[in-house]
Amino acid sequence: MKITSITIKNYRSCISTAFPPNSELSVLIGPNGSGKTNVLSAIRLLPALMSIRPRHLISQELPGSASELRVAFDVDGISVIYGAKIQIVTNEKNQDEILTANESWYMPAVTGRRRKIGVPSSFLADLFQEASNLHWQGAKRRSHFSDFLLGNGITTEALPILEKIIRYISRISYYSASQFTNPGSSPISFEVEGEDKRRIGISITGHKRFLFDLYQEHRSKSKNYDQYTQLVGPDGINLVEAIDFNEIQTSSSNYSVMTGGKVLKKEKTNLLVVPSFKISGNVLSPSQLSEGTFKTLALIFYLVTDRSSILMIEEPEVCVHHGLLSSIIELISIYAKEKQIFISTHSDSVLDKVGVENVFQVHRSKERGTEVSSIHKRMKARELNALRNYLLNEGSLGEYWKHGDLEND
Repeated sequence: MKITSITIKNYRSCISTAFPPNSELSVLIGPNGSGKTNVLSAIRLLPALMSIRPRHLISQELPGSASELRVAFDVDGISVIYGAKIQIVTNEKNQDEILTANESWYMPAVTGRRRKIGVPSSFLADLFQEASNLHWQGAKRRSHFSDFLLGNGITTEALPILEKIIRYISRISYYSASQFTNPGSSPISFEVEGEDKRRIGISITGHKRFLFDLYQEHRSKSKNYDQYTQLVGPDGINLVEAIDFNEIQTSSSNYSVMTGGKVLKKEKTNLLVVPSFKISGNVLSPSQLSEGTFKTLALIFYLVTDRSSILMIEEPEVCVHHGLLSSIIELISIYAKEKQIFISTHSDSVLDKVGVENVFQVHRSKERGTEVSSIHKRMKARELNALRNYLLNEGSLGEYWKHGDLEND
């Protein structure tokens, strides 16, 4: 299953932006302010619409026009088009807050009808969550959703298709350029409790999230963790010699007063986890790692372990040495065989490790806003052959971009 086309209207700098992404890896390259991040943010609206309930119903018309999102999916050879008109406000942190949305699905090959199905993705997400342990036949058919679904044109045949899309959207992941910078803010330890080793007092974002996720994979002794340590270890890119977790058992007491004044004491056993990284014979805490090392460790970890369907990575070159960046892009290209990956970048070095068909030029004009174009598809056959000959005999795609030749095509 893949996204085959994306259209974004009236969203930030995307006045009318449309492009067909590569089925594996799409590299969006362009100058600052061209709108690369806005394109990725628009894609992130898909899971937001599915999981965030509108704050309130809008009875009056809001100033300005609604943003529009149109995404075409290929589901096992079946084309499904999702559309949404969205009222969005931006909060003080420059984050999108969805007020309300009008969503639709168009799948005539399945429904046999050339009309859109108006069902919110959040409703479908709730439905499929409730039905996760049931079959579509029998109990599900007799559920209280049936009349609503049938009344809106959703046939029994359409349900499995929509379920695949909803589950696909729910597994979209995004990693920003600044997400793992400043390792000095990392904790040097954290505490877990209970048989399942749950977090205690630790944020689930950024550096802390990475350290806990890394610890969980370590404890589970998963194949993904073994693969990860091989990739970042001496037999791989040699970023670290070893990763270790020192577990120190601690205990605490909780007291509760029952009716009648009886006091109950409960003993609780916890683990204090101290992660460490061995580099050049030195054992370092997470906060002592360089920004490039920390970011690369985190990025490769999620590349290997993240079970996402779509992975978006903003500026992987930030704080990363050129040689190390080449290894990262090679790994990203390998994992793009398993999931659809989008990269935004300013770096011509990134282009050196990808194919012409993977590169999308992003630029912005006052009249048309952000535009995304595939250099592979916009070139004439003669131009494309000349470029391939240049890459084969003279230079790299990064050099071609750096000299401005792509912009002149």
